[in-house]
Amino acid sequence: MKQIAPLWISIPVVWALIILVLSTVGIGINLSPSLWDIIGWDKLAHAFVYAVLCFLLIKALEKNGITLRRAIIYSLIISVVYGILMEIIQFTFFPNRYFEIFDIFANIVGAISIPLLFLRQKKLIKE
Repeated sequence: MKQIAPLWISIPVVWALIILVLSTVGIGINLSPSLWDIIGWDKLAHAFVYAVLCFLLIKALEKNGITLRRAIIYSLIISVVYGILMEIIQFTFFPNRYFEIFDIFANIVGAISIPLLFLRQKKLIKE
């Protein structure tokens, strides 16, 4: 049986906790949704944060003996579900926060971008 690498597991867990804090504490004033929510810097921040989460999960799973293919699948599922849950938690437990479908889209785009980069890199290495 392979020994679990606790440091590698703890890194994405800490990152997920940082996301939880940032998602629930709130930064600045929350305005009602507008057209700018679709293309704002906020969406880039969402995509970046969830891209990092997915990357850290992939690396942690790989370091713990999971194949790259399975690590990508598991990490993508975890990242997407976590992103959706964060929006639901914001809406349900924090009345001054809004549920934004475009935040979920940004979270998903960020999470998907990392597996696509891994697959592209793998394809380039084979060529």
